[in-house]
Amino acid sequence: GAFPLGITAGPDGNLWFTETLGNRIGRITPAGVITEFSAGISGGANPYAITAGPDGNLWFTQNGGSRIGRITPEGVVTEFSVGATAGAPFATAITVGPDGNLWFTKVSGSPIGRITPAGVVTEFSAGISAVAGLRSITGGPDGNLWFTEQSGNRIGRITPDGVVTEFSAGISPDADLRGIAAGTDGNLWFAQGNGNRIGRITPSG
Repeated sequence: GAFPLGITAGPDGNLWFTETLGNRIGRITPAGVITEFSAGISGGANPYAITAGPDGNLWFTQNGGSRIGRITPEGVVTEFSVGATAGAPFATAITVGPDGNLWFTKVSGSPIGRITPAGVVTEFSAGISAVAGLRSITGGPDGNLWFTEQSGNRIGRITPDGVVTEFSAGISPDADLRGIAAGTDGNLWFAQGNGNRIGRITPSG
């Protein structure tokens, strides 16, 4: 009943993963030895996505709470409440930005959040279309953050200062946009849940 969902390489040489239904963070060594951590995680938090932070810790979203979690390689958890849209569930993504902060997406209200390693949260919603359904986010080769809009059928770009631009030209209707990643070619690549396609978008859109 753990329902492992997100996974990332940790700074300690192990892999770290979320247990969404088990309400735990897991660590697995390359040899397959698993340790689970639950102390400090609020009940019903439902940890979702996880990424290695710039501070040597792991950071994770909570789908069932208005918080971002931080866990040290030793398993010590700290939770941080988010700002203006408290109570909104998180989407699936958190990533390190070019500014040395963590950036995350949320489903309800379509905001993008930024949290510093010290736990200071800022949210950005200006320029994001209503009912966008933000899904995934990644750092781009251009020094900005790029994200998918599952419901809005658009790719978004947000600068470290919070300026948003949305792109829809060339994306098939009802593409069901999911994951996005920076490619080795200097472009962004994204997955489409519908249509059996992978998309590529240049930094210029």
